[in-house]
Amino acid sequence: MTQEAHSLSAPSVGLLLHVLRQQGQDVDATCQQIGLNQRLVQDVNARISVELVQELWNASIAATQDPDLALHVAETINPTAMGTIAYVMMNAATLQESLQKLCKYQDIVCGAIQTSLEVQGQQAFVKLQVVSPALQNPRNAVDSELVIYKNAFAALVGQPVHFQQVLFAYSRPDSIKEYERIFAGAELVFGAACSGLVFDAAYLKLPVVSANPELNQLFEKYADEYLQKLHEPKTMQERVQREIARLLKGEEPGINTVSRNLAMSVRSLQTKLKEEGVTYQTLLDEVRKEIAVKHLQDNQSTISDIAYLLGFAEPSVFSRSFKKWTGMPPAAYRQSMAAA
Repeated sequence: MTQEAHSLSAPSVGLLLHVLRQQGQDVDATCQQIGLNQRLVQDVNARISVELVQELWNASIAATQDPDLALHVAETINPTAMGTIAYVMMNAATLQESLQKLCKYQDIVCGAIQTSLEVQGQQAFVKLQVVSPALQNPRNAVDSELVIYKNAFAALVGQPVHFQQVLFAYSRPDSIKEYERIFAGAELVFGAACSGLVFDAAYLKLPVVSANPELNQLFEKYADEYLQKLHEPKTMQERVQREIARLLKGEEPGINTVSRNLAMSVRSLQTKLKEEGVTYQTLLDEVRKEIAVKHLQDNQSTISDIAYLLGFAEPSVFSRSFKKWTGMPPAAYRQSMAAA
């Protein structure tokens, strides 16, 4: 998994610090306590680790004795202050197009949570899924994103968007009074498989009140460039993983092929990977596992097809390998996902 999946943009963290400071918190002391360099936060191109942001939330909640701090902070954030992604969304033609831009450029703000838009009949579902194992306690991240989304949707179309359901992928807190106030009129579902907002799909057709086609092209071009730069491999490990994924088309990509494509000798590649504490075989297994899990969850390919795609000589060899990676064979894993 690439580095951006474990980080947030420095400006988004800076916005959080600004709100905490406005609420009277001793932000300097909190940052010093958790080891967060505020100069780094001021760098518009910097990224802050998910682990450090979680520590910031925990320290701030402890200082304020407010378990609902993420809700309260998000309420005061102006959605237009979210930078590039906000400008792209504000200049899309409709709410649906705006939400599609949000899903596309989500990583610019936070790579730990993936946002997607699903439309089924008359219902629309903006789904939030945690994709970074570094985000151990998703409550604060999920709460803040859901409230910011709620306020952003209303600002985009110039009227409140009424939600049928609000889903939270964590256990019900001791008190949900503030959730009931903020999401008044919606059914609150805690302990859900994923977090998100469910609403009438008719809202998607509403025009964005601030839409400007010329500005839309300008900001989207900038967002594309930023996203491309963000997703560029930062380490040899990431470069190798990306190349393996590109080559996995029915054959097992060998280290000779990968090293040649990366314009280096096998020995140099092995040395660099050793310096990063990994081996080629480990990376190959990780990429295979990630692709296998995705296809098993999608439920569109047979186990034999997946085995062939990943370059295994026989489905039985793939099954043994998958059981070694996950603790269960592919068929059992697929059944457990379907049951969930």
